[in-house]
Amino acid sequence: MNWAKAKTTAIVVFLLIFVFLVIKYLNLFPKEESLTAEQINMAKSILSQNSIKLSCPIDRKIYYVSKLGVAVESRYDNIVTKLFGKRVDRYQNEFESSIYHLKIINQTLFLESKYYQDPFELFDIKRSDYIKDYDGSYIQVYRGYPIFDGRLTIKKQGNNTLYIFTKVNPRRFEIKRSRAISALEAIFNLLNQQRGIKEIQNIRFGFYLKDFNVIQGQAIPVWRIVADGNVYYINGFTGMLE
Repeated sequence: MNWAKAKTTAIVVFLLIFVFLVIKYLNLFPKEESLTAEQINMAKSILSQNSIKLSCPIDRKIYYVSKLGVAVESRYDNIVTKLFGKRVDRYQNEFESSIYHLKIINQTLFLESKYYQDPFELFDIKRSDYIKDYDGSYIQVYRGYPIFDGRLTIKKQGNNTLYIFTKVNPRRFEIKRSRAISALEAIFNLLNQQRGIKEIQNIRFGFYLKDFNVIQGQAIPVWRIVADGNVYYINGFTGMLE
């Protein structure tokens, strides 16, 4: 027997087994799972029997995801320099001029203008990094996932326009992926924890910073549910209301 060749073969087999086990443990390859039409119809029937209206489509996909490392943007020097021609210290709460009124509170920028501007040009952000939300505002996306804390809202206030802007800087996903609960599981978990809901108006999978004032941290996978006009976040791993 050629022991050298046998030894090499054994090492190769061991490495292949090791790589397979690592991939299996970390869930590096996304799985293709989805809710069935029967499951959705059954859930609709149960909701209807309990006088709960479902006014939105159900995302059928079962997500395999991990937590996302993020940092909240608290420095808006480039925006202030663009608008006022000078730098304003990050801790200054208010700055006024004949055209703009600006406040920065808890990493969120409030800018009131006497005339409308394209918000993506105003804040030097890519339009492709944002998607339209259910209420007409915009939310950040990262690799196809909404980050609910990264928001851009435009409101008309009389003759003025108010821009509310918070930017999140995604860093990277954790390596290990885990199965998130389905949209139906999230809805029933919410109903078990929040009594009296009459209508489910919107449900979407994405990421959420539990403590909004944390400058650096992790965004957790959640199902954001809009019910009776209120917004709820259900933890995608634990099913608990955040």
